[in-house]
Amino acid sequence: MKNKLSLISLSASKINRQHIQLFFVILSLVALVLGVGAPTDGGGAGI
Repeated sequence: MKNKLSLISLSASKINRQHIQLFFVILSLVALVLGVGAPTDGGGAGI
């Protein structure tokens, strides 16, 4: 148990602020690409 706890703390210390920012930038770009490629809802009632 103590070994796992030290391993978790070691891996958490390797994750710094730049990694988190890079993750959110990539996530937002993926969301933007998916949003641009999404088909529009062209329902037939209001045309």
